[in-house]
Amino acid sequence: MDDATPGVINEPLLALVKVMPGNVSLDSMLREIRKLTAIRAIGLPPSLFADVAPKVLASWRQRAVVESPSHLRRRSDEAAVTLLSGLLVEREREVTDSLVDLLITTVHRIGARAEQKVTNELINAFKRVSGKENLLFAIAEASLADPDGEVREVVEQTRS
Repeated sequence: MDDATPGVINEPLLALVKVMPGNVSLDSMLREIRKLTAIRAIGLPPSLFADVAPKVLASWRQRAVVESPSHLRRRSDEAAVTLLSGLLVEREREVTDSLVDLLITTVHRIGARAEQKVTNELINAFKRVSGKENLLFAIAEASLADPDGEVREVVEQTRS
């Protein structure tokens, strides 16, 4: 990660990977994208732990999460790499899922805001119609006078 890149925070990969996503925002989405990019840059094969039981993989992940980097360095290279690889494989799945969740939530928020905006615009347009009360009363009187008639014809008859 480059210091000159705006909005990018340099932090160790292990610390970045361990952080859970925050509230739905552009920053949390960008952080999750950075995590996923960093994890995938390691280049672990997708089938790395295909023959390992999910409970075992979860326990390796949990050990890697709770151990400090100094404790991980005290382990044998094989053990440290196994624990960290388990963490990365599990976190890649979780980060992908959280990115999808963030995207879905963002799309829902955009839809809700758009709906609210359209509703407000319609209400404001209705408020701006001059003589709307007279028009509404005319429509009501016309519909009472000729309940089976077409609205357009009934309204035109009342205007004449």
